[in-house]
Amino acid sequence: MSDEIELLKEAEKENMALNEADSPPHHLHKGEEHHHWLGGVILITVGAALLLTTVFGVALHNWWAIFILVPGLSKLVGAAQSYGHDGRFSHQARHNFTWGLILTLVACTFFFSWSWSAIWPVFLIIFGVGALLSGLLE
Repeated sequence: MSDEIELLKEAEKENMALNEADSPPHHLHKGEEHHHWLGGVILITVGAALLLTTVFGVALHNWWAIFILVPGLSKLVGAAQSYGHDGRFSHQARHNFTWGLILTLVACTFFFSWSWSAIWPVFLIIFGVGALLSGLLE
């Protein structure tokens, strides 16, 4: 009986060692590992905005829309990560995808001074696709 207990203890120790090897480093808490790329996204966005302005002559009058675009891109990246993690288009992935598209569209509307009267049907389409995906994939 005590030999069986010792074997179970050893097996548990081995299992814990394997789990620790697969887990992220202890200095990264859950949720924090997703924010390390944010600085890169901001730099790429600012660089792309400056490139559009200088090379293509596109004037970005509402540069502050970057502060809307970055969370939108963050949501889209979160959707891709959720899809990659779950292997399917889960509720979290659909939610992030829908709101990422909405925020990105709002930012682009401000960036390029698009007409809200021309853009608003796209919002309906995005919400409709999100609702359709929720209905089909549940």
